[in-house]
Amino acid sequence: MSFQWLRCPVTDAEGYQCVRFISHQGRHQWQRCPWTDPQGYPCFLPPRHPGDHELAWFAKPTTAGATHTVRYKGDQELAATQADEDAQELAFHHWFPASRTYVAGTRGRGARALAFLRAPKPANELVVVYEYRPETPTPER
Repeated sequence: MSFQWLRCPVTDAEGYQCVRFISHQGRHQWQRCPWTDPQGYPCFLPPRHPGDHELAWFAKPTTAGATHTVRYKGDQELAATQADEDAQELAFHHWFPASRTYVAGTRGRGARALAFLRAPKPANELVVVYEYRPETPTPER
């Protein structure tokens, strides 16, 4: 059964290839560039990418209290689930949610709906502001 030793052919939207076997169960695991900067922060581009290496925003060196805004699209439940999953992972990099705001898309009828069609309106999105807190201990894995 040599087919089980083949790598999964799936790549994500950013070009990362799954490193698991072709017959794996569950989530994919994406391969990253093996380069790290002098402080040990990894490049988050695919292997053999052209050009300079790039650090993810949460892996770049920064000062305590720095903030970064992440926008999650979709209905409130889906966006909140994705934000909760990201928050668990980002906590290992000392980034913690400082605020969360859900902005619902506009819905209406009649003249009010026509006015909304002409005015710029936000899509359903959850806006999370993460704060860098290096003194906060990381959670247990």
